[in-house]
Amino acid sequence: MNEFQNKTCAVIGLARAGAPAAQFLLERGARVFGYDSKPREGLSDEALELEKNGAFIFCGNHEFQDIDGCDLIVLSPGLKVHYEPLKSVIEQAEARGAEVIGELELASRFCPCPIIGVTGTKGKSTTTKLITEMLRACGVDAVSAGNTGTPLISVLPQLTPESWAVVEVSSFQLEKAPTFRPKIAVLLSLLEDHQDYHPTLEQYWETKLKIFANQVDGDVAVLNLDDERIYKKQTYIGGKGLSLHTTGKKLDDDITINDVEVYWEGDVLTCSSAQIISADELPLQGQHNRANVSAALAAILSVFGVEWGEVARKKERIADAIRNFQTLPHRLEIVAQKDGITWVNDSQSTIPDASIAALKSFPSPVTLLVGGRAKIEASGYENLMRATKNEGTRLILFGEAAEMLCEVASAQGVDKSQIFRKNTLADAVQTAKMNASDGESVILSPACASFDQFNSYEHRGETFRQLVKEV
Repeated sequence: MNEFQNKTCAVIGLARAGAPAAQFLLERGARVFGYDSKPREGLSDEALELEKNGAFIFCGNHEFQDIDGCDLIVLSPGLKVHYEPLKSVIEQAEARGAEVIGELELASRFCPCPIIGVTGTKGKSTTTKLITEMLRACGVDAVSAGNTGTPLISVLPQLTPESWAVVEVSSFQLEKAPTFRPKIAVLLSLLEDHQDYHPTLEQYWETKLKIFANQVDGDVAVLNLDDERIYKKQTYIGGKGLSLHTTGKKLDDDITINDVEVYWEGDVLTCSSAQIISADELPLQGQHNRANVSAALAAILSVFGVEWGEVARKKERIADAIRNFQTLPHRLEIVAQKDGITWVNDSQSTIPDASIAALKSFPSPVTLLVGGRAKIEASGYENLMRATKNEGTRLILFGEAAEMLCEVASAQGVDKSQIFRKNTLADAVQTAKMNASDGESVILSPACASFDQFNSYEHRGETFRQLVKEV
């Protein structure tokens, strides 16, 4: 008998991670209740299949029927655990002794191999893919999973004790992951984001730091110390006797580093004074992607126990994996070059800091398409508007947040002749085409969520690609 036999388990949210979590529990003898706010016709085939396998599915306005009888509650990523009605459901369940965890926590308890966890506000997907491809180039069985791709629970059958699971980890997942312990934990950035989910920015950043909470001596923390907020928190992270890698600045004097540092020396990625690859060989645009590449290399070093000789023998394989890296869709993706204009899809950039990074990744002149549904307060857009002013950027604003963004831009002194307001992304693309000149880059980097006009940032990016084809 396994630990789920004769237990009643609830899974809240039956999308990408929830449905396979429910199936995992069913296969281990649990009685499973599945809850989703969508109507039955909005559920995926995978979610509906759960009923055929014995699960009880509650849809729409289900009011968490019968959840009081559940011994275990598994949460899908992205659920608003700090807000009603879920907040009370969780509090009441924990008060009566039920365990409430996320899909990541459930999967990690059954993962047969060491985990590399990658978190941060931006750069997670790119760095996760980089680490996986670099490991595979070195002959290591590495499997990607996590936040925006295939959930960890779905790839467990592919893993053996000799594998490495490279897992993209969101703050949503870390909220309810009390024993999650990556052998190697990577923290890329702490930026302003998800104010629609977390009660405060500080609580959001503290949740990110939970990725280190269960690490022990011999585990590894990879820190991007070029990020000022991470730099200020390094003493806290390093107070556990962990082995620390840096991807930029020196560590504080009270933290001892007993292994290899990874950093950029000018335009050359360097490790223990050995040159790995130059910036002009990178297929990735932007200074922020240099940090992602160096963090990935630090993780690779950690897999090999910082045995520099072993890594040196694989240096060319690692460099080739970086050179041949295929940029992920919707992340500074050059989708066309027409009539001297470069069109760039950066739809995944949903916060101002990411759009500033995009702006700095291309030489002037630049037209920046910004808009959608704001995830943060208006004041959070001030730095972006100052950056557009300083760079002389043409600004085309669209969607639900356009009026607010226009007010912020004007307050920050952006020339009114450089600001265009449009209702839709299609209108914004047409306006960019009419005004852009030879040698200019037009970048969709919205600094906002997509949900005013699109199903997801992917839907927005795909729409942008099609619109560019038609201009």
